[in-house]
Amino acid sequence: MSDLSFKKFTVKLNERRYSGPQGTSEFKKLSPTMKSAILDLYSMINKAPDPLISKIEGIIRAVSKKHGVSVYDIEDYFDTELIK
Repeated sequence: MSDLSFKKFTVKLNERRYSGPQGTSEFKKLSPTMKSAILDLYSMINKAPDPLISKIEGIIRAVSKKHGVSVYDIEDYFDTELIK
């Protein structure tokens, strides 16, 4: 994930925390496993105490391992979601 996209991602997370992206077109394109991983990621983010920015990478790694998806796939999803 490029630094610019990661910075944009963390800024968005700090600006608003919400239950997830279920209504977005990019989310609807995901496999059931990736959907579950992304929803779990949002759940963990909502539960994480501040400062959140320092915890993002660890949360992504934990979700990746738990759901058996690659960190790259999760980061790629967020890159794609943020571009649109």
